[in-house]
Parts: sequence; structure tokens; C-alpha cells
Amino acid sequence: MKRRHLALALSPLLLVACGFHLKGTARGDNRLRELQLDWPNGVDGELDSALKAALQQQNITLRAGAPLRVQLDPTDRQRVRTAIGGTGDTQEIELIDSIHARLEHNGTALGEQTFSSRSNVRYRSDTYLGSSQEEIEAHQQLARDNADKLIRYMNARIR
Repeated sequence: MKRRHLALALSPLLLVACGFHLKGTARGDNRLRELQLDWPNGVDGELDSALKAALQQQNITLRAGAPLRVQLDPTDRQRVRTAIGGTGDTQEIELIDSIHARLEHNGTALGEQTFSSRSNVRYRSDTYLGSSQEEIEAHQQLARDNADKLIRYMNARIR
């Protein structure tokens, strides 16, 4: 019985001595720390603002010449009428904002991905201006959603 306890007590030490590590206990932190943003086809102000705010919130710095380079295309916006009320005074619009990103790490392509987010806005003929503001706010929220998706994708790709 004592031998069994001794063997159990020494087995973790022997495993560590031979280089065995449990998954997830490594000291290396592979999270995203800095990146370079490129807009080869023109800057999308709304997405740029949302992305910079999300990066700042996660302590990720923007630096020219960073090992991770992200090329972004301006947001592709679609506006689809999805429903019209029976009297014609109400309609529902679906907003779809998509971004396309390409990643490079030290000049090596890591991949490219398109991210899309959707939202619905209802219009009534008597409150059109209020609904216009809702549409602007919906696009801002979609930009934040796409920025978050992009950051999660980048973190997953560099691991």
C-alpha cells in the first residue's frame, strides 16, 4: 500500500521531468497583441471606428510593420425589403453588412474570410425619419459585430 502511494506521489514529478505538460497549462500566451490594418480599396469609416474601439478594449495595438497584417475591403451593404404591411404603411428592411478580410503573418498568408451580420428595421410611413436613424444605428451595431467577429477570427488563426 505504501509503495502505491509513493508511486502515485512521484509520478507527477517523473512526468514533469521528462517534459510532459497538460494541455492548456503552457506558459506561452499566443493572444493577439498588435497588428497592422490596411485598407487597399479605401477606408470604411464606420468599421474602422468600431474595429479600433474593439482593439483598444482588448489591449491590441495598431502598429505599422506589425507581424500580423490585416487587409480589409470596405463594407458591402445590402438592403432588402422583407415585408410590407397590409395597408402599405409599414415595411420591414433587412440590413446585411459584410466585410472581407485577408490575414498575413510575417508575409505568409493565413487565410481570408468574409464576415456578415444582419439586422431588421421597421418603417412606418408616418415615422420615416425615426426609422432612418434606427437604420444608421443598426449599421453601427453591425460594424461592431463584424469587428468582434474579425478579432475572434484573428485570435484563432494565430494560435
